[in-house]
Amino acid sequence: MKKVVQNIFLALLLLAVFVGSGCIASTKKAYAGEAPKPQLNVCSSMSRGVTELLVNAYAQKYGVNVKIEYMPAAPFSERMDFLREQKFDCWLGGTAEEYYLADQQSLLSPYKPREFYKMPAELRSRQGQWTSLYLEYIAFISNTSRLRDYGLYAPDTWKELLQPEFKHEIAMPDYVIGGASYSMITSVWQLKGKKAALDYASKLNRQNLTYTDTIAEAVEKVYTGEKMVAIVPLRTAILLETKHKHLFATVVKDANRNLLNCVAVMNKAANLKEARAFIDYLISDESETLLRSKGYHYIWHAKNYPYNDGRKELIGNVKVPVDDLSWTAVEKNEIISQWLKAW
Repeated sequence: MKKVVQNIFLALLLLAVFVGSGCIASTKKAYAGEAPKPQLNVCSSMSRGVTELLVNAYAQKYGVNVKIEYMPAAPFSERMDFLREQKFDCWLGGTAEEYYLADQQSLLSPYKPREFYKMPAELRSRQGQWTSLYLEYIAFISNTSRLRDYGLYAPDTWKELLQPEFKHEIAMPDYVIGGASYSMITSVWQLKGKKAALDYASKLNRQNLTYTDTIAEAVEKVYTGEKMVAIVPLRTAILLETKHKHLFATVVKDANRNLLNCVAVMNKAANLKEARAFIDYLISDESETLLRSKGYHYIWHAKNYPYNDGRKELIGNVKVPVDDLSWTAVEKNEIISQWLKAW
């Protein structure tokens, strides 16, 4: 009897071990069977706020792990080396000139997003190496307290910056940085021709402008009253006007430019499928709705460029050239040099 009990106890013990080990195996199998989340590596030239808003929304909705690295504030050649040396799947933000030159260096992989053909031809590359996401415009941000001291209205044309009262009173990011400052040169040059543009440059240069390393530094000089006016992107100007009563934003009327934020798949993309899906999301109405819901009302989707009444209502009928990127991108250093030498 005692032996029978021992045998039963042993049998129950073995059964418990078997069942337990079976549960562990099935649990391990369940975890092992779960597919890991796709990994997407993104390089961003956009602001952290916009980048993280878009990336986090995409990652949460589609179950993707996204790693973000930001483009360093460095000369163009160093930024291209940064793209070349890293294994990014896609790159967002940055100017059309940068994407044009990156394509010339074979850093980009062609992809035509789902809504590619809604983009005006001048806002994308023909073969899909890059396409525009958002656009904005050149603006002035003025210190109204300083303007009142001189009995001036806030300027809204380049010509007004030539008034004697604005000598030593203008701040702008260095032309080499690109963006609104360099776009001022190319817009005036393309719309008015070389002779008229360099004639204007000679007069503007004699105003003794203050050049800064960043947009933030130019803004700071106007905010503190050290300078009367700065040249900045429109979204920046409007945001500042909203937050500070002594600052006033105006859109430049006589020669403006589409300031583009572009996107592209990189030629070393490890996750090509996910990179393309992310770009499709960025161009979708969903991402535009998200931006507006978070207060980014003055970034317009490039695909809506031809018929965006809100944009037209805000900026009016400003003059904007159709950019020749083979000139504005390739000849950038020479263009800036000629502009600065005009006296």
